[in-house]
Amino acid sequence: MKRFRLKIALLSLPAAVGFLIFYIVPFFRSIGYSFIESVANKDFAGLSNYKSVLRNEFFRLALKNTLIFSIVGVFAIMLLALGLSVALVKLSKRFSFIKSFFVMPYVLPSASIIFFWQTFFDTGAYAALSEINGLGGFFDVLPLYVVYLWKNVGINIILITSALTKIAPEIYEAAALDGAHGLKLHAKITLPLISPSLFFVGVLSFVNSLKIFKESYLFYASNYPPDAAYMIQNYMNNHFYKLNYQTLSTAVVIFTLVMAAVIFAWYKLENKLSEGTY
Repeated sequence: MKRFRLKIALLSLPAAVGFLIFYIVPFFRSIGYSFIESVANKDFAGLSNYKSVLRNEFFRLALKNTLIFSIVGVFAIMLLALGLSVALVKLSKRFSFIKSFFVMPYVLPSASIIFFWQTFFDTGAYAALSEINGLGGFFDVLPLYVVYLWKNVGINIILITSALTKIAPEIYEAAALDGAHGLKLHAKITLPLISPSLFFVGVLSFVNSLKIFKESYLFYASNYPPDAAYMIQNYMNNHFYKLNYQTLSTAVVIFTLVMAAVIFAWYKLENKLSEGTY
């Protein structure tokens, strides 16, 4: 047993060292940069950078848009993937054949797919909808939602379907004998049993929602997209170009805390869901 643990530790060592060098160390350096006046003048600035960033209207806009996009996008993709997975679970024997079709959008390079979506949304009818008062912001950001759902729903379907196929049919039969049917059966049996997988899928979907910046940059061909599509990555990237490392680092720290709070809330929700087993 000790030799097995030693082998696991040795195999994990390269990944742990890489994570430390490329993620942990830069993050703590960013924390240090957030407390200085500038790269040229490294005098201690206290919390002035945090006050400045939090008062900045563009940061607040970017943070609001990012949170709205991530929360709405994640719940939409989870519901869509869960519904399709329940419908496809009966095809589990043939699933190995069709799963490649679900993975394809996820592995395709962003540059190779964005041309199609630019053509799809570059129509007179869609442009007219975008100009309607009160709906312009929604239609400005709608392409990002469509690209996000189309690109990431397939991998979620594979993960959720794999979890569904591991539930023993006898559990449903026993619950049916006790009077559980339809939605109640899925609410009391399916969701609690696959809640660990749903938590992983939710975190993966949340991380992927933050990667929409690549598609956004290619789709709008600008670092300054419409206000409704202006995300936190746009804000950080623009300050990186301006060499405002202290502002960039401060935004990173604030956004990391917000992400941690969102993931913690999702974790607590998953715990409550798993406690609701029939």
